Order: sequence, then C-alpha cells, then structure tokens
Amino acid sequence: MTLAEFQDVLDARGGDMSLWPAELRQAAERLVAADPQAEACLRQARRLDDLVRHGLRTRAALPDAAAARVVGRLTRDLPRQRRFALPWPALLLEVDLAPARLRIAALSAVACLGIALGLFGPDLDAAGGSAGVGAAPSDSILAALLEPEPMTGVRP
Repeated sequence: MTLAEFQDVLDARGGDMSLWPAELRQAAERLVAADPQAEACLRQARRLDDLVRHGLRTRAALPDAAAARVVGRLTRDLPRQRRFALPWPALLLEVDLAPARLRIAALSAVACLGIALGLFGPDLDAAGGSAGVGAAPSDSILAALLEPEPMTGVRP
C-alpha cells in the first residue's frame, strides 16, 4: 500500500482501523510501522474523528440551550419605550382612512392627469385662440434649455 492509497482509505473509512477490512488493515499497519508520514496521517484522521464525535455529542445540547435562552428572553418584560415628543403621529394611527381611499385615489389620478396635460397637452394661443400641439421655442421656458448653445452650436 502506498501513502496515497492509505490517505484515500483514511478519508473513506476513518481513523479507526479496527473497522477496516482485514487485508486493508494489515497493509495499513505495515505502512504505519514503516513510514512516519503515514503515522502522522493516521493521528490526524483519529483527531478529526474525535472532533466529529465530540461535535455530535455537544450538538444535541445546543438547540435546547438556544431555545431555552429565547424562551427566557420572551418571558421577560419589555423595556420602557420612548415616547415621541409630538402627539400627532400617534393620533394619525387612530384615523380610519378606509372610506376615503377611493376619493384619495381619484384625487391623485386627477392631479397626475392635470400635470401631464399641463406639461404635454395642447397649448392655446392667446392671440388666435387656436389649439396648437406645442409652443414655439421662443415662447417656452423649457425651449431655452433645449436650444443650441450660442457659441458652439451644440445641442443638449
């Protein structure tokens, strides 16, 4: 058995050689007796097995202890809460807006429509009274922002 094969068997079967098949155990014992590096690998595998066993034993107690801590904290009284200086936020919590929701939605929809028509809707010419699709660049404040720069002629 080579050291690489021994390491593979250690990884697969663990550090307890008494659980290995007889032919593997005998070859591993000969290798451990002859090679100090194989002995170090065996010690490391046994230490890893011990850590796993210890972790499995203590792990059963951990969830119970954590649950006990949580339940212990839940049974204590809550700390005194700070009060807000102004009483109006607390008063707003008591207002029932359920009957007014449709009215509020309609008002906000009409406001959005008014803003959209004001920005993008047809403009009425003050002199002729005819409806136009947009204002001339000189008539709009927005057009001043979109005109080319006087020195370079670059458009935004």
